[in-house]
Amino acid sequence: MRILFLGLAFGASLLSTNVHAMPRGPEADVLAMINAERVRAGCQPLRVEARLSEAAERQSHGMAEHHYFNHNAPDGSTPGKRVKDTGYVYQMVGENIEINSDDPEAVVTTWMNSPGHRQNILMCAFKETGIAMAWPEGEGRAYWTQVFAMPLNLGK
Repeated sequence: MRILFLGLAFGASLLSTNVHAMPRGPEADVLAMINAERVRAGCQPLRVEARLSEAAERQSHGMAEHHYFNHNAPDGSTPGKRVKDTGYVYQMVGENIEINSDDPEAVVTTWMNSPGHRQNILMCAFKETGIAMAWPEGEGRAYWTQVFAMPLNLGK
């Protein structure tokens, strides 16, 4: 097991399938900005994968509902476990989280100014992503999660 930073989990299992679900609204704006940063750095744009979006949504909604801000949830789940629980099989996975802004540009700026988050964004080995934002009723802040992954590829 190799740890890069910020609670990233690495592992491998079986083959993942690509099921794409394009985000809309602010999540789509974040994806466009993240992919622009990746292209500037010489990486390929990330593809959206539905199961990674599901893992991101679980984390964002969990943080919003239970009022925490951490890669490790109170239920003990980690970024890698949340991804595995969707059935996605990966070689490497990472997660960025953010709180307090509903402005996609502010979210991306914050991540790009944080060495660990920036490393996730600009890691060319990551090929797929999922992004989710949760805005709890009555709160003036949004909870963001972006999951990054390199799917396990058995040569198929």
